[in-house]
Amino acid sequence: MSTDNRSQQQQEEPWSSENSAFPVIPPDSTMRNSLQSPSVSSSSLSSSITSASSAALDVSSIRGNISDQAKRRVMDMLAYYTGAKEESFGVEIARRLQMRSMNVWAASPGNMTARMSRRATEAQTIFDITVTKDMCNPYGTLHGACACYIVDPCSMSAIVVLGAALGVDATGVSQSMNLIWHRPAKIGTKLRAVSTSIFIEGRIRTARVEIMDAETDRLYVSAIHSTIGPKPESEGRVAKL
Repeated sequence: MSTDNRSQQQQEEPWSSENSAFPVIPPDSTMRNSLQSPSVSSSSLSSSITSASSAALDVSSIRGNISDQAKRRVMDMLAYYTGAKEESFGVEIARRLQMRSMNVWAASPGNMTARMSRRATEAQTIFDITVTKDMCNPYGTLHGACACYIVDPCSMSAIVVLGAALGVDATGVSQSMNLIWHRPAKIGTKLRAVSTSIFIEGRIRTARVEIMDAETDRLYVSAIHSTIGPKPESEGRVAKL
């Protein structure tokens, strides 16, 4: 079963906030409406960048078992990190990323500990983007650096979704990124980036990303991205020049 199929099957059940940390972003009734409108085009980062406020951002085309409020928060975060200004690096590519879904799940029964029981332990986000000329190398295939750029915000989205479910700030800056290029993605290929959280504890956050063909599931790039959160002010002095 593909990762995308898993999200489609599980997203119909909204995440329960009972006895968990999830009341930070509880599911609401509008989630059902979004699931009944699959033909609506997915929300892109450009919608979040150009929106006047978070409340005005239309996320009805983004599937998943978290609330519309939570989806807007994640989209606003992505808009900030990918750059709201025209001169920001890669902003034109970032604006073409289309969010398809956001989901959180509890650990599987065989891997659930008493400490984490009934709490979200995994988050997944899915983005689509089509390979265009400005994303390619001289051979007409997805440039390696562009693949890295796609991994960055996509992986962060899964980390932030899980952090919100657990009631913690999961934002941070990159610590390491390991990519494997399995095969070239030619210009015109519609890509699907499936990002899944792996670890959030203390200041360390990690997620994996698989960039595949949206139609055939052929894997092009896989990656592991680790980030580190800001140090609390109580843990040390602010550096001075």
